[in-house]
Amino acid sequence: MNTRIFKIALVFVIALNFSCKPNEAKLPDFKYADQPDAVTCKSGYDDLIKEALYAFENDIVNKYDQKSKNKLRAYRAYINNIISNRTELEKTVTPHTKAIFDALKTKTDLWDGDQLNYNSAVIKCITENMKDVPLKQTLNALISTNSMSSELFAAPLRSSTSYSRDTNLATFIALDLYYSKFNTVDFSNVDLTANIAKDLPVNIKNQPIKPSLKQKQPVQADDHAGHGHD
Repeated sequence: MNTRIFKIALVFVIALNFSCKPNEAKLPDFKYADQPDAVTCKSGYDDLIKEALYAFENDIVNKYDQKSKNKLRAYRAYINNIISNRTELEKTVTPHTKAIFDALKTKTDLWDGDQLNYNSAVIKCITENMKDVPLKQTLNALISTNSMSSELFAAPLRSSTSYSRDTNLATFIALDLYYSKFNTVDFSNVDLTANIAKDLPVNIKNQPIKPSLKQKQPVQADDHAGHGHD
C-alpha cells in the first residue's frame, strides 16, 4: 500500500514540475532547415539557432544589398551601422525574425536580462569553436573583464571577413549584434511586413527589367522642302 501511495505521489510531483516550467514558444515555420548546420552545441535548440543565423543574413541582405544580394557587403554595412548606432531595426526586422526572437527569448539559459548570457553553455560552445583566433581572444578578453558590449566587439569585426567562412562567429554576431537588440525595440506599432523583400521582375536573362522608354517616331521628311514655290 505504501509503495502504491509513493508511486502516485511521485507521478504527481513530476507532473507538477512539468506544469510549472515556463512555456517555451515554438517556431511554427523553419525556412532554412535544408541549410548546413550553423553550430553543434547540443543545446536542445541548435535548429532554432541555425534558423536565427540564416534569417538574420536574409534580413541584412534585403536591407543593405537587395539588388546584388552580396552577403559580405551586407555584413559590413550592418557592422558599421552597429558602431554608429544607425541600425534602424524597425526597418530591417521581418515577421520571421521576430518569431525567431520570441522563441529564443524563452530559452532562459541564453539571456542575462536583455543581453546574451556570455557565460551560458551554448554561448561558450559557440565562442570556443570560432576559427578566427585573434577575434576569439578579443571576445574572451572582453567577457572575462566584464567589458563586453556589441559596439566594442563590432570594432575589430570591421577589418575582418571571417564571418563569411565561420558559422560560429556569424552565429554569435546574429545573436549578439542583432537579436539581442530586439529587446530595445517596441514592435507594437511597427509593420514588419513592410520589411519583406519584394522580388524584382526579371527577364529571360535573369536581369532586372528596366522601365520601357517611349520610342520616338522618326521625323518624316517634308516632300516640299527645298522646292521653290511661286
